[in-house]
Formats: sequence, C-alpha cells, structure tokens
Amino acid sequence: MRRVLVALCMLGATWGAAQEAAYLVTGGQSPVEVAANGYVQTVTMVDEDRAEVRVAAILGPIGSKGAYQEVLSREVMGVPSDFDIPTRLRSELRPELSAWEAATRILEWSARHVTVDVSDNQPQDAASVLARGRGRCSGVANATAALLLAAGFEAATVSGLLISDSGPIPHRWVACRLPGAGWVHTDPTLGLWTVTASHLAFADAVQDPPAVRVVREPADGLSALPKRGGRPLRPNLGSDLLCRVVGAADDSAVVAVLRGGGGAIHRVALDPEGLFTALLPGRWRLTVTAGDEVIEERELDLRSGQLQSFVVTLPENGSKDEVGS
Repeated sequence: MRRVLVALCMLGATWGAAQEAAYLVTGGQSPVEVAANGYVQTVTMVDEDRAEVRVAAILGPIGSKGAYQEVLSREVMGVPSDFDIPTRLRSELRPELSAWEAATRILEWSARHVTVDVSDNQPQDAASVLARGRGRCSGVANATAALLLAAGFEAATVSGLLISDSGPIPHRWVACRLPGAGWVHTDPTLGLWTVTASHLAFADAVQDPPAVRVVREPADGLSALPKRGGRPLRPNLGSDLLCRVVGAADDSAVVAVLRGGGGAIHRVALDPEGLFTALLPGRWRLTVTAGDEVIEERELDLRSGQLQSFVVTLPENGSKDEVGS
C-alpha cells in the first residue's frame, strides 16, 4: 500500500491535480493495486467482503524518452503465433521516430481500422479482430496489444470494470511500457494514452461484476486534453510557462493563476518570477494578482515541448504596463 501511495504523491507533484474517484466494491473479485504512469489505484479492505477503491487518472504529459530504434533492438516477446504487423503500418514505424510517436501511431492505426462492436460474438483474438475490423472491447484491446508487441514494445491487456451511469460494465484496455516513462495505460475505445478514474483494474476478467457504490464521482477530465485526429490525446511533452513581474509598487504578494479545460487550476507565487511546468498544451487563461488587485488577464495558447515567458512591469505609481510576453 505504501508504495502505491508514494507513487500517487509523486505523480500528483509532477503532473498537477488528478482526476480522482472513490468506490466501495462489495462481493466477488476484489480490484488490484496499480501504480503506473498516469494511473494509480489503491485498495483498502474494509472487511472480508468489502473493499474501498481509490483511483487517480493523471492526464498530464507522459514524459517518455528515447528513439524507436532502441525498442527495435530488443527481443520481441509474447507476440501471438502467425501474427504480423500490417504492411502499411510497418512502413510508418521508422527507426528515427521517438518511441512515443511510434507507439502512438500504432494506437491511431488500431483506432482507425478496428471498430468497437459490443454485439460482436465472433472470436476476440487479435488476428480475427484485425481481419474483420471490429470486436468487443476485449477484442480491440487484444488487437492493440498484439500490434504493440509485434512492433517491439512491452504490452499487455488490463481486465476490469468501467463504471458508467448504469453501473459497472466488464471492460478491457491496454498497458504499454514506454522508454523512460514506465507502464502507461490506454483505452483504445476512448482515445490515445487515456484512461479515466472510472476504470477499475482487476487481476482477471470480471465475469460476474460485484456491487459497486460510487463514493466520490470523477469529473470529466478528458475535455481538457488536446486532440489528435479528433481523438483525445495525453501528450508526451508538456508546456512550460515562465511568469515574471518587474517593479512591484508595494509589498503585496504577486500570484499568477492558470486556468485550463476540465477545471484545471495552477498557482505560483512571483518572487519575482515563477515557473509552471508540465502543462497540457492548449488554451489557458492567465490571471496575475497583487493582493486583491488584478494586474493582468489574458488568454494563452501553450504548445507542446515549448517554454513561453510572460513579463508584466508595474511602475511605482501602481499602473500596469505590459512590456513583453
């Protein structure tokens, strides 16, 4: 338990506020503890039949490093027999790509070519699902994991429940190990490198869902994510913003506040400068205050992997005079 809680604290410190939820699971299988990049699940047994489950989905940048060439140099393991990467997809996976980019292209290819069909009663193995271009969530996960494995990545399917308004639904998604980032969970039915706090992980496929009571309902965090090809994307690189105030007129504390999609809020004291790091790329609203007075308000478009700066100068008479951004 302590290891998982420490991982949650580290993730929160690195990527900011998480999408969090809490559940009471009664009867049947018990969820398992998970500590992955962007997805943390803790389990506390209330008694022999009930478990309190807390889930945090951190939607900030992943932080993977290294080129795809490093992945190609490893021994490919766990690939289903008689399975190979489609020719067109293989042609996209060039060694000079970053490992994250290569894996993301695989997720995109799977999303484009495999349709989720909850009524599909045909075999759900990877080869069958790819051949007919559709499958249940288990089949889509099997196909996506197999493509990642065949490309040289470590990957596995994750069994569990998806908590919906109508109750718990048996579900399956994918975990992939990215260089420098560790295991990253992704639900092919939702987007790219995205899972939510509505995902509950179990050790095995859940045939008979236990009773699940929502103690703390998760917020809709996916709306804060940038999109790639129309799909929500948890990016690899974040945005950094350096704020600096010059010539403060009095001793009032100067604070910069960033507000983004999905209710994300970040604050930093400017003494005389402060740095926001690992932000999701996209539109943010910056507000700078000195005491109770608003010094500056503006919309910013932050880009992935870039450091932007913003400077406000305050003359001694207290009037504001923006000198650079």
